[in-house]
Amino acid sequence: MLKYVLVALVFAPLALHGGAARACDYLLVSTSDFSTGSTSSLNVNTKAATLDVEPIHSDAVLRASGVDGLIYAVNRSGGDNIQVLDPCNAFNTLHQYSTGNGSNPHDIVFVSTTKAYVSRYDMTSVLIMNPQTGATLGTINLATFADADGLPEMDQMFLAGSYLCVLLQRLDRTNFYTPVGTSYMAVIDTGTDTVVDMNPGMNGVQPVTLLHPNNYSEVNTRTVGATSQAYFSCVGFFGVLDGAVIGVDMADVTSQSVILTEAAAGGDILDVEIINATRGYAIVATPSFTTVLIAFNPATGTKTGNTLYAPGGYDLNDCEPDDLLGVLLLTDRKVTAPGIRCYDLATGVAQGGLINVGLPPFDILVSHGLPVAVGDSPALTALGANYPNPFNPSTTVPFTLARAGNVTLRVYDVSGRVVATLVDGVMPAGAHTRVWNGRNDAGAPVSSGVYFYELVAGDFRQTRKMVLLK
Repeated sequence: MLKYVLVALVFAPLALHGGAARACDYLLVSTSDFSTGSTSSLNVNTKAATLDVEPIHSDAVLRASGVDGLIYAVNRSGGDNIQVLDPCNAFNTLHQYSTGNGSNPHDIVFVSTTKAYVSRYDMTSVLIMNPQTGATLGTINLATFADADGLPEMDQMFLAGSYLCVLLQRLDRTNFYTPVGTSYMAVIDTGTDTVVDMNPGMNGVQPVTLLHPNNYSEVNTRTVGATSQAYFSCVGFFGVLDGAVIGVDMADVTSQSVILTEAAAGGDILDVEIINATRGYAIVATPSFTTVLIAFNPATGTKTGNTLYAPGGYDLNDCEPDDLLGVLLLTDRKVTAPGIRCYDLATGVAQGGLINVGLPPFDILVSHGLPVAVGDSPALTALGANYPNPFNPSTTVPFTLARAGNVTLRVYDVSGRVVATLVDGVMPAGAHTRVWNGRNDAGAPVSSGVYFYELVAGDFRQTRKMVLLK
């Protein structure tokens, strides 16, 4: 298991945002010596490093919160805790909370300043916690999605409107953690903290089956045109060209697409970043078990040009775009010359020399004025997909409000006439749901057909389609 040190490239801090919620510019790089965990800072202008700023666990991943502007070190196997760092105060530790002995937390996702979800790789339930106090708010059981070894291997997560999507690798621990053949995405309603049935036509509560098994990379999101996707790599069996980069439609989490296959990439895709509709980058492990950096076209699913960098060993772990600086940052763990390499985002041309960060780098976290919400409010307002859909006789409409205020949620027929009003008034910030029973405002049942529902909250307006089948 990788053990590493954090190195932070620090930019000038920004002003306070509405009191407690703040945003400070930074770039974090984790480096590994396989035994210790610590943090160091590096000035981006002078490249001068200040080592051992703040200790962290020897096996950790870092997450930036868009809710409170803080950094959360997910201290994994053997650490079993969440460590909260303040980027505006020399990355000092503010809090440290247990996630349960032997839990092996892998990711944390924030709904508000007082509610977050933690995936636990060595347990069967997602932990709900207050990130300010560490108090346990509850758990969500995903045991029904486990394979024969009893654990679903919950890994990365992301928010899609009011849905929390949890990726489940489903690996056979009795057989060297090999894939069992299908990996899942469990979908959780953050308003009710219940697992959503994604296929009501089948018995029991059903997850979304991923197009390829063994999800591997961190989940990222990118909006291209009118489409917002969460994307990640699935490696399948290592050394076999059976994986791909998967895109999940943020508006309809049951809709998946293959962006790049391992056959087109030339090996197992360990990490991926999509820059725009025609430009992406990936770290690929070749059949000879060396890692390379390639560029690809997400629109065509084809490799672009020649390999950008091939260090000759299994040395590349993470690449991250820095949109403000216009560069792609790459971790190079080559024994003879470890450090950070930079490439032009638009062209893939190498920029400057190797940036020495001391120990070999492992993970990168970028934030330039990360927007944060103020108070106990989610980061954005969103209207989720109703479920079930099609439906009879009722359906649930999920939505999330970034701040309190006047809200309307109405159902319209295809001619644009109001059929039913589900919300009309002031509502608090947070995740919400409303049930439409298939009746109009007069209480009469409506006929089968296509209907539209629209959420209006301040300047936010979004409409979705639903189908009533009788």
